[in-house]
Amino acid sequence: MAETIEKQAVIYRFGRFEMNVKEGILRSNGEIVSLTPKIFEMLLLLVRNNGRMLSKDEIMQTVWADSFVEETNLTSNVSRLRKILQENGEQFIETFPKRGYLFRAEVEEIEPETEIVMTRRVRKFVRQIVEETEDADSQPAYAAALRSQPNNLTIPATPLIGRAREIEEIENLLRQPKNRIVTLTGVGGTGKTRLAQEIACRQLSEFSDGAFFVTLDALRSPELVAPAIAETLGVKEMSGKPIIEMLKDFLREKQMLLIADNFEQIVSSAPFLTEILSCAPQLKILVTSRVLLGVPAEREFRVPPLDLPENAAQTSLENLTEFESVKLFLERAKSVKPNFSLTGENAASVAEICRRLEGLPLAIELAAARIKILSPEQILNRLENRLKLLTGGAKSLPARQQTMRGAIEWSYDLLPEAEKILFRCLAVFAGGFTIEAVESICSSDEIDALNCLTSLIENSLVVQTETADGESRFRLLEVVREYGLETLADGGEIEEMRRRHAEFFLNLATTAQPNLSGAEQPKWFSILESEHDNLRAALILSLETDVEKALRIGRALWQFWLVRGHLSEGSANMREVLSRTTDLLIPLRGEALVGAGFLERMRGNLEKASEFCTEARALGEKIGDADIVATALNGLGIVAGAQNDEAAARVFLEEGLRVSQASKNQRFIGLFLNNLGEHARRRGDYAEARRLYEGGLAIQRERGNTRIVAIALGNLGRVSFLQNDLDAAREFYAESLEINRSLGDLHSIALLLDGFAGLAADAQPARAAELLGAANALRQTVGSHFDKADAEFYERIYQKIEANLEKEDLAKHLRDGGTMKLPQAVSLALTV
Repeated sequence: MAETIEKQAVIYRFGRFEMNVKEGILRSNGEIVSLTPKIFEMLLLLVRNNGRMLSKDEIMQTVWADSFVEETNLTSNVSRLRKILQENGEQFIETFPKRGYLFRAEVEEIEPETEIVMTRRVRKFVRQIVEETEDADSQPAYAAALRSQPNNLTIPATPLIGRAREIEEIENLLRQPKNRIVTLTGVGGTGKTRLAQEIACRQLSEFSDGAFFVTLDALRSPELVAPAIAETLGVKEMSGKPIIEMLKDFLREKQMLLIADNFEQIVSSAPFLTEILSCAPQLKILVTSRVLLGVPAEREFRVPPLDLPENAAQTSLENLTEFESVKLFLERAKSVKPNFSLTGENAASVAEICRRLEGLPLAIELAAARIKILSPEQILNRLENRLKLLTGGAKSLPARQQTMRGAIEWSYDLLPEAEKILFRCLAVFAGGFTIEAVESICSSDEIDALNCLTSLIENSLVVQTETADGESRFRLLEVVREYGLETLADGGEIEEMRRRHAEFFLNLATTAQPNLSGAEQPKWFSILESEHDNLRAALILSLETDVEKALRIGRALWQFWLVRGHLSEGSANMREVLSRTTDLLIPLRGEALVGAGFLERMRGNLEKASEFCTEARALGEKIGDADIVATALNGLGIVAGAQNDEAAARVFLEEGLRVSQASKNQRFIGLFLNNLGEHARRRGDYAEARRLYEGGLAIQRERGNTRIVAIALGNLGRVSFLQNDLDAAREFYAESLEINRSLGDLHSIALLLDGFAGLAADAQPARAAELLGAANALRQTVGSHFDKADAEFYERIYQKIEANLEKEDLAKHLRDGGTMKLPQAVSLALTV
């Protein structure tokens, strides 16, 4: 067969290129262009189909006929081919996103001796190349290079899942002449070593003297680095000549890629790498390390976790498998349980496992291995103790890669003592922390918190992020934090650190409280949201050890829980706090009772809300605190209105207004004017309602009470709509929506989406239905309920839309709106 093909050689000419199929060579202006066998085959297929788009599947099934490869193999090879052709003068390959590729050129097709066109013969030859280049055992694209190039690499036991973007970026870094050392950094379990192995295999054909992988994790002495590299390369020490000099001589003319794996414990030997690079101008070094080496010509690539699904409930099964983390879980699960698959029943659990493990490849692989005996739901339930679950990696791996504990312990053991102390301290934070919190809670005579934190970031044990306002925030990955908590407990330090932590966040909550009704509301709501996990931890400890502090935290946070939609959690917290402080701290308890009442009212628990507000009123009257009395009356008036007892509502609200006027509390006066406006709107007196809303709005604007300004604007929008003043309604809604977005008040945003739906109901009923669907989804998210007037308004809008749409269309648009993300829904509203 091969002898027959030998006689059927063909040459293609295009641009300045000449492609000799028989010899497997591409020339540019007569100079040979270096191509891997697979890239040559792929180019040949594209040229043969000049002018026709080839699908990705068609290319992969032809070039990798009997092999299993990922699409990343194709995209990586196309990228390299395109770069080669561009560097040599032309651009011939056109990409059709998500579909395939097209080769476009004037192509001459000739037989060297007879100049006879040989399209059919070339087709047979391409097929023969595919059959002979690789065997049928599903070898990866770089298998041929592993057999022909100098190297000590092996084909990885399992395919690399995802990482296409990372591979491309790292390969680009290696190609840049100024980058002599590329260092892959990241926390243990991120997959630095596996990624380096893949890069080495893929890049092998780019280095004429090959690629060599040097494992350094067993070394502790910097003096042993040179002998370890020499041993890997087969450089033998000679009498009278230092091994370092022998190594320099060996590498001097080599075009080679050297992979130095796990350099962190011998980072002081990094200058040696610079020394050998200075003697070997064609040498490149790829390093894996928790920490940068800090040498010239080094470029860092921080290896990120795998990408994660945001919301499994809103993601189809097909789309869920596109996420790298889910794909890795599935592949590893199938390796131990071949019949495992993603189903409607287990998809949410698999996605949540990946999310809880924060996309760490090692953690996901170890969890997936448990599929042999546990269901995804059972694995998820056991993730509370991650370190116990995440064991059982391949015995051929180093101990640190067989368990997550080993991976983290390896990093921890390499830290100086001061950094170990800070690392343990940081474990007390839940959900992240600021530098101010670290300096307040963790500083001591033994450590400089700022410098040690910087080092922990550089050692990949702490993750640094940037908030929307440009401030830095830090966190430990949860599995790393769990190890930190264990070490903190083992050292007998955990109680003291929890006490300091709770004290700091109590102070933060009490500082925030007065700012939750002023001009800086958006800032403080955002701060509390960022620290919500820490505030939860502080509240839990305070309930265990100091109920007064727990009451202070609850009193300070109820408005935050109300506005940011944490209704169920806030309600449960306030009930627990109040149940433990029945005879204590009457003024504090009075304020907390009002907060509990408002949370219950928002959840629709009107009887409990009335009970809390009644008790608060009695306490306020007992101690002569007019503000507690007024807020309790306000709550009672709102609850009575929700219970359809308009007479009682008016009595409570008018009495509250008199109390507030007597105490000259302008904020409360503005509140009562607004709520009396609600009472007037419910009884159909729109002119009176508008007058009262405007009076309350003027007071709140003057005081800078942002949240109540937004409420009053929304109410003015509704009454304007009811008066058929649609332009005014739109303006009021838009201003209120902008404020509520800054506050993150999802319940109020939902009411405003209802309002915009009303504006669109006649002319744009489909859009109006989508807005109602989005509003309903928001209410479901936060667990809030309609007041009577709001429910009646909603029903009025719904009936308008229902009259303008077919039943099936209405249902469809409501569903579509329910799947919208908040920014999309807001943008849709503002186009009405």
